Amino acid sequence: MSIVVGALALAGPAAAGQIVVNLDFLPGTLSVQHVMAHTSPDRPVRIPVTVVDARGDGAGWTLRFVGPAAPAVTSITAGCAPGSTCTLPEAVSAPNGSTVLQAARGTGMGVIRLVVTVAPGSAQAVSFAIS
Repeated sequence: MSIVVGALALAGPAAAGQIVVNLDFLPGTLSVQHVMAHTSPDRPVRIPVTVVDARGDGAGWTLRFVGPAAPAVTSITAGCAPGSTCTLPEAVSAPNGSTVLQAARGTGMGVIRLVVTVAPGSAQAVSFAIS
């Protein structure tokens, strides 16, 4: 997308003393970062997850567990990362199977810090993917 800045630039070609500025904004990416975590048979485990949606289209996204068995999610908290202007995700539905959180269209933009709490279960590594 190109944006022309300045009222004079909209009037036509640059004349002496006028400056025309063209800005191009390229969309960013959608990514997820998390620490290596393992579920525990004895207690719930809180897993910090950072989602970055810099695409600029508000399409929403789906955070999923990766692996053979998805642990049960008991809670999710969300907040904007420091210095980020974000729109917190609004869940389309409750966590289900491998789906941890599905952010509705128009939500979940910017840098979001989640804490995903999983129920006690068999000890296994927990990993995430986003689309």
